Amino acid sequence: MGMAASQARLLCITARIHDLEYQAQAIQTAKLQLATQSDRAYNDYLEALDATTLTISTIDPKSGSRSVISATFNNLFSRTKLVSSDGSNYALRTNNGQLVVEEEIYEGYMNFTKKGLDDAYQFALYMMNGGNEQGIGELVPGDFDMETFRGEEAVYSSLDESVKSEKLTRLHKDLEDLTGGNDIYNSTYVEDEEKYNKTMKAYRNELYKTQGEKVYGCFDDVQEFDEAEFNYFINIYNQIKHCGGCISIKEFDGNDGDAANDTEWLQSMVQCGQLRLSVVETDSSNGEVDMDGTSPSSDTCLAYTETTSIDKTALAKAEAKYNHSLREIDKKDKQYDLSLSKLETERSALTKEYDSVTKVIEENIERTFGIFS
Repeated sequence: MGMAASQARLLCITARIHDLEYQAQAIQTAKLQLATQSDRAYNDYLEALDATTLTISTIDPKSGSRSVISATFNNLFSRTKLVSSDGSNYALRTNNGQLVVEEEIYEGYMNFTKKGLDDAYQFALYMMNGGNEQGIGELVPGDFDMETFRGEEAVYSSLDESVKSEKLTRLHKDLEDLTGGNDIYNSTYVEDEEKYNKTMKAYRNELYKTQGEKVYGCFDDVQEFDEAEFNYFINIYNQIKHCGGCISIKEFDGNDGDAANDTEWLQSMVQCGQLRLSVVETDSSNGEVDMDGTSPSSDTCLAYTETTSIDKTALAKAEAKYNHSLREIDKKDKQYDLSLSKLETERSALTKEYDSVTKVIEENIERTFGIFS
């Protein structure tokens, strides 16, 4: 009975020792994985340091100070856009050429054109009044055209000769000649329509350069005039017409929120070719626009800049994440070492007991079966 008990104990000890060795082997494997995690944390840190952000070089109109900041839709293409260092104006276009605009611009443009209207200056008047039809006519094409032209002519006629520019006077005279001395806005008897249209564009562009506020004031109950905003509406309308239409930035919001202020979204859309960047050129003689494609690799003000050089918090975050990962790895490593130490202590005790039980069994066998020798 004693021999059977010893043999059973020996089997239990053997099984436990094998179990401890298996646990120790698993822990050693986990320790090796910690080394891999450490390498991964370091690589993530390097990637964070090497990460780039689409940036725009800007200049403060008041102080003249220059800075490089992350580029977003709002600070590149909206009414509140920043002034680029070289004065370039940018446009964002889809693959089919449409202009990406603010939601308010998109809605205003769609409502304006649905009424059959098609004039950059009238669009500016409309938008300056908050897209409100009151005070600037019922926006019936003929009526609104008549009101606008009447207001423009009234402003021109009211100007003192000393105020009128030589160019403005000359263009007005050219229109009178082309219309035979009749209403310059009536092209019924114009023989050279192409020349008339070109002259009219140049004349109205010259008039609105200095007299936009007065023309705007010809309408009743209009809101306060902002020259920069007025010129922006004229230019954005001409851009939309040049691009053959527009789409709202809101269409790109998705479930994640605000695309207009998302640098990563803009960068990824440009890099994957879903959206294109263009530089807008405006003809000073008639206000017409043209666009040339550009890219951060060739543009003067746009660039892919190391994220940490423009965002100091990005560097701090990368370092903090790396240090936190190392601390967690070191903590696990110490826990594994402690577990291994406990296993080794238990294995050592079991090994001694194994030897002791083995010796007892041997002595028991010799004592029991020695009488047969």
